[in-house]
Amino acid sequence: MRKNSGALRTVAVMMIITFAGKALGLLRDSFAGSYFGTATVEATAFNYAGVLPRNFMDVLFSSAISASFIPVFNEVLERRGRESAFKLAHNFISVILIASALATIIFMALAEPILRLYDGGRNSGAIALGTVLLRIMLLTIVLGCLAFSLTGVLQSMGEFNAPAAMGLVSNAVILVYFFFFMDRFGVTGLCVAFVTGWLAQFLIQIPFLVKNKFRFRFHVDLRDEGLKRIGVLMLPVMVSTWVTPVNLLVNGRMAHLDIYGEQSFNALTYANNLYSVLSGVFVLSITNVIFPKLSVQAVNSDRGAFGETMSRTIRAMFFLLLPMSFGLIALSGPLVRLFYERGEFTALSTDLTSAALIYFSAGMCGFGLQNLLTRGFYAFQEGKTPMLTSVLAIAANFGLSWGLVRFLGVGGPALASSVSISLAAAVMLWVMNRKVKGIVNGRLFADLLKMLAIGLIMLWAVVWARDFVSARIADNIAGEIWGISLPAAAGAVIYMGLARLTRLPEAVAAFGILGKYLRKR
Repeated sequence: MRKNSGALRTVAVMMIITFAGKALGLLRDSFAGSYFGTATVEATAFNYAGVLPRNFMDVLFSSAISASFIPVFNEVLERRGRESAFKLAHNFISVILIASALATIIFMALAEPILRLYDGGRNSGAIALGTVLLRIMLLTIVLGCLAFSLTGVLQSMGEFNAPAAMGLVSNAVILVYFFFFMDRFGVTGLCVAFVTGWLAQFLIQIPFLVKNKFRFRFHVDLRDEGLKRIGVLMLPVMVSTWVTPVNLLVNGRMAHLDIYGEQSFNALTYANNLYSVLSGVFVLSITNVIFPKLSVQAVNSDRGAFGETMSRTIRAMFFLLLPMSFGLIALSGPLVRLFYERGEFTALSTDLTSAALIYFSAGMCGFGLQNLLTRGFYAFQEGKTPMLTSVLAIAANFGLSWGLVRFLGVGGPALASSVSISLAAAVMLWVMNRKVKGIVNGRLFADLLKMLAIGLIMLWAVVWARDFVSARIADNIAGEIWGISLPAAAGAVIYMGLARLTRLPEAVAAFGILGKYLRKR
């Protein structure tokens, strides 16, 4: 019981810190939207420049490094001790530093032809400015290498708060730029601020590394067995983590086929940023805490405990993500209007962005499940299944995005992304349940259906409350906040109340904790 309480507290603290960072990220994107909108050259150039560094780091650093490094590091730590594990970390980080520096140089040389792939060279002004911005943003690759590699060390040592605070520090740096320097240095200075933010993400981890007696030493030994095992695992990991970033690249190109062209591309980017912030608070907080535990259980061949951990996490994730997904679908328009619609961000920009957000939100549970199951396979140091399902998802997304954009406009590529990642998650769950028996059972399936039914009732209630409130509020920021918070609160009460009436274990536990707290008070 104490271990479970400790894990819950860790997840709760991580969620609070992550949410604070994501909230600053929303404010950051809100400023960017008001300055650039969806129709300006600066908007297109800035979004072009951000695609490659963000996707490269998603593929190689945040996913591939942590997913291939943490299981091997944990195994060495468990079996051979801290000194051997730290030696492996020194070797790994040194090699990644060299590789990331070479990749940065190559991408800088090819910046302009890479950008021409996004729109076929239609907008020469955006490509010229985007090339300059991209070469600045590419510096984040090396800094991202350092930051995410050290995050893997800290999470393996049981330190989660510092990695969770990385986004908080980075976004704070960028907001300082918006408040004091944006009017003077413009979009070029903004890219420099992004680089500075990544530097801050690296620096914030140093005190926690020192506390755990980790002091980096440059050391390269390509013959090291641990490094070889990480390398063997990293290749399929890299392919398997290509789903989201490759889908974004494909969907961005497909968005240009819409009648609004570059505006649809920029709207898709804003919608994905907002969706990633809101979904990432829950998904990444849960999976980052659970992954080291799964890795240890896999190393110790404790499949019973592994299956129980995985099953409970799936339940908890769906219990949180289903109502959040339905809530975003119902409130996409008011949310986009609140966060973005000012300055250069027009009513048309809001319509395009909210349409994309609705279809992104439909895939939230699939995104969470895919993320969790991918970590589960990596815990067994098995990358083949995630790799093959990722190839399937990328192929499905390409075909669906190309076809749906003609019927749904900017919503087509977003829906293609949701369907493809949910398909990958379903296949991975089937394979994992065969590998570890008992993850999916009749009780879990029945409770997930209950959650879905309750979520649909909640969706209807939130839509009704949204329309009722919107007709009675003032047309200002305070009114917009009330227009979101009141329907959201009504939806939360209905969802939790029905979940308790139908005796869903998560709701029963939540009401039990609330009752104990109230009795103590």
